[in-house]
Amino acid sequence: MTPRRGEVWLIDSGKPVGREQSGRRPAVVVSADALNEGPAGVIMVVPCTTARRGHPSHIEIEPGDSSLDVVSYAKCEDLKSISEQRFTTRVGQVGPDAMFGIGRVLRFLLEL
Repeated sequence: MTPRRGEVWLIDSGKPVGREQSGRRPAVVVSADALNEGPAGVIMVVPCTTARRGHPSHIEIEPGDSSLDVVSYAKCEDLKSISEQRFTTRVGQVGPDAMFGIGRVLRFLLEL
């Protein structure tokens, strides 16, 4: 099953370097489905955390449709491309408000 934009998946991000997040954690797929389904073999994600730190680059994700157990925060400043082999389990889908917020922050951070 190919991860699709807006879905929440558990990913295994491996061993960290510096302040990177590591281990198995939820992440929101943010790349276009054309990339996700293409031959590149990588998918762009924003990992999530349950720690509320008040960063303006963190977007709140409610448990509802996302099927996360608790309120989580998409860490937009931690955008990464990862191998499709790092995706383990589909959890759910974020709502349109959260995806809009993630897109808004990514456009700001990347000056798009």
